[in-house]
Amino acid sequence: MIEGLTIGRVVHYVYTEGDVPKRPDAVGTEAPAIVVQNWDTPNGCVNLLVFADGTNDTGDASRGNVLWLTSREFSESPEPGKWHWPERA
Repeated sequence: MIEGLTIGRVVHYVYTEGDVPKRPDAVGTEAPAIVVQNWDTPNGCVNLLVFADGTNDTGDASRGNVLWLTSREFSESPEPGKWHWPERA
């Protein structure tokens, strides 16, 4: 259970190769995401809607620029396949 983690919160997600198979240069980059399901677990497992920078990130115009990713865990720092809180401006 991560304090402040609720449905609708904006977080940052770090792409893996499986998320952006046609864009290997995008692996490890961050994208904004909205929490759509909070499994309320100690590791911060959530489902996310990730907002890509256009279809060039998803590599598939039929997918649009939104990725639906399930069961992604929290990381204190940016780590591929995990989400973290946005850095303070």
